[in-house]
Order: sequence, then structure tokens, then C-alpha cells
Amino acid sequence: MLFSNVFKRVFTVATLALISLTAMAQGAKPAFWKVEHQGTTSYMLGSVHIGASQWYPLSPEIMNGFANTKQLVVELDATNATTAMAMQQQMMLPKGKTLKSELTPATYQKLSAHMTNMGMPIQVVEPYKPWAAATVVSVLPFLKAQLAPQYGVDAQFIARAKQKNMPLIELETAQFQIDMLEKTFSDEKMLIEIIDLPAQEALKLITLWEQGKMDGIEQLMVEQMSAEQMEDMLIKRNQNWIPKLGKLFNDKKSTFVVVGAAHMIGEYGVPTLLTKAGYKVTRIQ
Repeated sequence: MLFSNVFKRVFTVATLALISLTAMAQGAKPAFWKVEHQGTTSYMLGSVHIGASQWYPLSPEIMNGFANTKQLVVELDATNATTAMAMQQQMMLPKGKTLKSELTPATYQKLSAHMTNMGMPIQVVEPYKPWAAATVVSVLPFLKAQLAPQYGVDAQFIARAKQKNMPLIELETAQFQIDMLEKTFSDEKMLIEIIDLPAQEALKLITLWEQGKMDGIEQLMVEQMSAEQMEDMLIKRNQNWIPKLGKLFNDKKSTFVVVGAAHMIGEYGVPTLLTKAGYKVTRIQ
């Protein structure tokens, strides 16, 4: 989704006590779809926004699909320096304020202890607004598990597209994502829930993505997200994307779509919504 700048800041402030994930081996087989419409074939890949170098290159089916398309569609190009800088500025507290002044003493103490347990000083998130600090905390289990944002699936394909001078189309704006995340994570209770979520629970998404287990990802989202979060972060966004994707597919220009794997699940997922809109969607991996 975003936060490449945040990840860079985290890595420069502290050295992580990294653990080895032997399961993170070559041969990841994430879910992959073909979209056929009016004689043109496009592709859709469910992604995770942080990953492992061992995943690449992905399967021949995926890489050949990318090679045979003319444009890349992503949620947002957070690797764009201007976008990243603008987002970073909105994540920061006003001058003279710190995270300690914005949280209750009990929550701040809990957060500080958690950061220490994760191998990070509290100073990493001290300048951030509470919602931005929550997003940083949410990715710490992935960073500690030796995953990195530059190996996120969307980041990898964005880099390849730029190397090829391939048109890059964003489904959303940075401001939209900032507003969504601020709404989702501003509640102090959400920060506490993120702190209390066991690392192994957070990392389940990665394993399920590697194995292409979309039913498992759907169940995980039900367990880890409230109905309101599902509505705002998945369902409404998917519905908003369908007309945009349809316009691209109707232009008969072969398109490669990379969006978060959770957007592909269930009756409200992008594949199902496109099928209902009259496109032929087939899972091929």
C-alpha cells in the first residue's frame, strides 16, 4: 500500500534482531488470474506489500504474463519520491508535540515496552501522529521476520515497469490512502490491538499468500478485521476500482494489475465483481 519512507526510517534508526524464516523459500505460488475481454488478455496478481528476496523471479506464468502486457495498474505508486515525501509530512505531528503527549500514559508505556521487545527504540515513532505510529507498529513483525518493503510485490513490478518505460496507472491517490488509514488507525484501541496481536498471527498472511490459499486469506481477514474495516478498506475500494479497471480493459490494451491479495477474496473481491460485470476471469495459478 505505502510507507516506503517509514520503512527506510525504521531501518536507519535501529538494527533488527532478525529471525530466519526457513519457509520463505523460492517457489512462491501466489494466486494469479487471467482476464479476457473483446479479444484482449490481461492479468491480475494478488500482492503483499512487503516481501522476501527469495520470491523473485515469480513463476513463469506470472512473469510471462507481465512481459506480454502493455501497462501496469497498482493501488498507488508509493515509490514515487514526491508522493512519499507528501505522505511523510502528513504522518508527522505538529512542531512541539510528541506521541507521548497524544496517548494516554498507559498506552504510551505499553507501546514503549512493545517497541523495546521488537528491537526498536520508542524514538522511531515519537514524531508520528498516533495513526501513523500504529501503521509502523503493524509492520514490525514483518521487518523482524526479515521481510522488507523493497521486496513487496507491487514495489517489484513498479520497478520493472519503470525500467521498461511501461505506463503506470494508479487506482487511488496518496491523499485517499492517508485519509483511509487515519480513519482506521486513529482510535487508541486499534493501536493496543495491533500491539497485542501475536507476531505469528500477523505473519499468517505471508504464508497464505505464498501458497495461494485465498480461502485462508479470506478467513484471516474475517478474524483480524472488524466489519467496518472490511467495508472501508476492502469492499468499498473494490467497488470503486471496477469501473476504472473496466475502462482499461475496454480500451483493448493488455493490462497487468497488482493489488493487495485481500482485495481478491470472496464475493466482494475484484475477480468476482469483474465476472459479474461481464468479464471472463479465470484463475490460472
